[in-house]
Amino acid sequence: MIEIVNVSSNWAIGKKGQLLLHLPPDMQYFRETTRGKTCIMGSTTLESFPHMAPLKDRKNIVLIDDEKKIRPESLAAAAADKAAGRTTELVYVPSLQAALDAVKDTPKDEVFVIGGASIYRLFLPYCDTCLVTHNDYPSEGADTFYPDLLSSGEWKLSYEGEEQAYEGVTYRFCRYERLQ
Repeated sequence: MIEIVNVSSNWAIGKKGQLLLHLPPDMQYFRETTRGKTCIMGSTTLESFPHMAPLKDRKNIVLIDDEKKIRPESLAAAAADKAAGRTTELVYVPSLQAALDAVKDTPKDEVFVIGGASIYRLFLPYCDTCLVTHNDYPSEGADTFYPDLLSSGEWKLSYEGEEQAYEGVTYRFCRYERLQ
């Protein structure tokens, strides 16, 4: 499995339940990288999407701890996508093991963990690759962080893209691989 995330210089990812930064080139990279693949997320992440709609043309696996968290809006959006001929799927699962079982026949490089923070931490031991967009956006007040991969001693930076800029924010696309 692969985790995909955008982090500031201190690995911050969020503030008060929202992404710390909406970076359009990173969002485009995310869409292109995950389209047609399986995305695992928590219910709060799904609810943060416009209209609580699952990601189009992907299999959306949502980890929930209570069936009451199943949102009719999300189910309706998935059904509408299907009716429109899209390949959108929405599957709710109650546990880590159920999520792992749901992807057991899917190639590992086609399964992306997309958040939130607790989902990232839960699935990180099952991932061999992390696609991390590093940015220099100020992270004052951030309250949600992604694990610092290099400090763990379990990961190596295997690719570091060239620095780019968007509206004053510099960023680069990076790839981390688990050390064997």
